[in-house]
Amino acid sequence: MFFLSNPLLDKQIAEIRRKIRLSMNGEVSERMTEYGIVYKQNFGVSIPQLREMAKSYTKNHDLARRLWALKIRETMILATLLAEEEKFSLENAFKWLADCNQMELVEQMCMNLLCRLSYANQLCIKLVQSDNFWKKIAGFVLSARIYQQLNDDEIKLLISEAVENSTTEKIYLYKSIALSLARMSRKNRNTADFILQKIKDFEHSENIGQRYISYEVNL
Repeated sequence: MFFLSNPLLDKQIAEIRRKIRLSMNGEVSERMTEYGIVYKQNFGVSIPQLREMAKSYTKNHDLARRLWALKIRETMILATLLAEEEKFSLENAFKWLADCNQMELVEQMCMNLLCRLSYANQLCIKLVQSDNFWKKIAGFVLSARIYQQLNDDEIKLLISEAVENSTTEKIYLYKSIALSLARMSRKNRNTADFILQKIKDFEHSENIGQRYISYEVNL
């Protein structure tokens, strides 16, 4: 991605990269790699440290875009904290999510940015209906964040998508579905009863994903 030169943003990015290197934790980075959490670059900086780092900067759409484009774990997470919600388009959301291939990054993006967007409900529905594995996961994770603002039609659609995808054996997908259904069941008694009815046979299913979903929702 090409960016026009901007001395102020260039200075801020250089400063941020310096702070990241000073805060790096090689042991954490190596441990994450051992667990299959692989980024282009990963300095092992903790999320609380990154949140504190972000407080030193005003939210800026162009700064966030440049940080994301570096494809470094820490700069991508910082980008989700520094993006301006009112300037972050649906197209931006889909472009960034196309770069996500780690659960940590999906969770941070949903928590720090996507749930704050004015079109979060619309985005949530589009994501769960996507054929892309990580976008689908992001949709369910996002729904768990914004379940209180979802209307009845949106909730029914999400439940339908959750049931349709429940036979997956991919752990991140069935865990995100379980999280979504468990959160939505808190909305009101009718929603909870509707969800329980839809998954009533999951408890004794031969499928690990459905059994997990049943256990989490019934906790």
